[in-house]
Amino acid sequence: MNVNNSLRLEMAKLEDNSDNALTLTQLHNEVLKTLQAASIDDSEVSARRILEETTGVDVAQFPADGDQLVTHRAVARTDALTARRVNGEPLQYVIGSWNFRHLDLAVDPRALIPRPETEIVVGCAVDLLNSNDKDIAENPIVVDLGTGTGAIALSIAQEVPNALVHATDVSEEALALASSNLAGLGGAAARVQLHNGDWFKALPERLTGQLDMVISNPPYVSSNYPLPAVIANWEPTSALLGGEDGFTYLDLLARESRSWLRPGGWLILECGSDQTVRLRDLVIARGYNRVAINRDFSGNERFVTARRPLDDVDDSHLRGATAALEVGSLVVAPTDTLPGLLAKYSDTTAVEDSYRAKDRPFDQPVPVLVSGIEQADKLVHLDDEVRKLIADHWPGALTIVAQRRDGRDPVTGGNTLGIRCPEPGWLRVLIDDVGPVTGSSANLHAVETQLRAQDAAASLAIEVAYVIPGTSRGGLASTVVDTTGDSLTVLRQGAVDLTEKK
Repeated sequence: MNVNNSLRLEMAKLEDNSDNALTLTQLHNEVLKTLQAASIDDSEVSARRILEETTGVDVAQFPADGDQLVTHRAVARTDALTARRVNGEPLQYVIGSWNFRHLDLAVDPRALIPRPETEIVVGCAVDLLNSNDKDIAENPIVVDLGTGTGAIALSIAQEVPNALVHATDVSEEALALASSNLAGLGGAAARVQLHNGDWFKALPERLTGQLDMVISNPPYVSSNYPLPAVIANWEPTSALLGGEDGFTYLDLLARESRSWLRPGGWLILECGSDQTVRLRDLVIARGYNRVAINRDFSGNERFVTARRPLDDVDDSHLRGATAALEVGSLVVAPTDTLPGLLAKYSDTTAVEDSYRAKDRPFDQPVPVLVSGIEQADKLVHLDDEVRKLIADHWPGALTIVAQRRDGRDPVTGGNTLGIRCPEPGWLRVLIDDVGPVTGSSANLHAVETQLRAQDAAASLAIEVAYVIPGTSRGGLASTVVDTTGDSLTVLRQGAVDLTEKK
């Protein structure tokens, strides 16, 4: 027992010298009995934590000090806290503080109670920022969106030396609570700024494209999900509910974070275990790489990590290419291996122009580039085996030949389609914004192969409207797999080795 506890208990002996004085053990038993009678699920934990709060005796030391007397004041406060717990109030709010990693945070109904699952999310962020990765800035700029108590932001500030942390919340009350917790952070508090506002709108514009990490535990519970009373009656549901399917804010953050991150910056989003695959597919479509689904303490899929690629092109080129494709013009861009001739696939005239640009016979199919499985699913039929193949190898050098959903191709007349999800992240963003595009090589047949997009564009029979400058790396073409038969058939062995899939 430490010195402070000894003093408290000695005072209790002096103050409670009557026959009515209670010992720690007696008070604990009374509280436990009351909580059990009220069917409180964590009665034992609640009883111990309440007594720890009111008597100052550490949980680890109780009941070794169980024969010690308790002051009348401590008994009265114990009764008050027990009544609140019996009424269904969460233990964390009853106590008024809760541990989160290395922090002791003030918690109350102004913000959600920090969960253990989020500690794993923060641990991943801390490990990434503290890694020896040469692309991590010496003074990384981190943004925690929807900070609540400040648990994520303050933990990162405390555990990552030199991290500059910005924390936002649309709730002024939640931000006031985070400010209280910030006051107790010590020297690291000087590296934290709090901002009131709606997601990225709360941030200074100067941070656009400068962030090393965006991290968030946003509202992701479906508005149709029946919340337990202990949550619905006490915690702020606005911080929990993410629209009808729970995906509203996950979608917003996945889409908007990319322009705020610098190349090489990380996105970390907590979500429901039934949302991880959808979120992974979305961030792939939005041009991230090193995408991963991560698990929590219980082994449940809990959060997605992704990185903005280091080789992104300037946004001005994406805007120029997007404008050209939207009006039916052609674009040349450096794709995975060779410069590609792009035309919006839903624009038949534009696709025909791409054939004329290469003097290509109209009965020869060309591959179609998609941003991910969602676009692919709208074009062709995919069974579970093919979806697994896609999950393993997209984005990358794998072309899937599958049955078209809308009958025959209006240009070639074929009822199958070859589709691929390209490796360059910026190209996936372009495709996600304008829709699937044809992706044939921009090089003419029987002409020296050009790797620079500008050179390949100059060789075409038709002048293209926009060229995204750059040089393709060359190398093996994609592996082509026919999925229309009873089993998968490799039509061309390329960069992806599918020997085991034959």
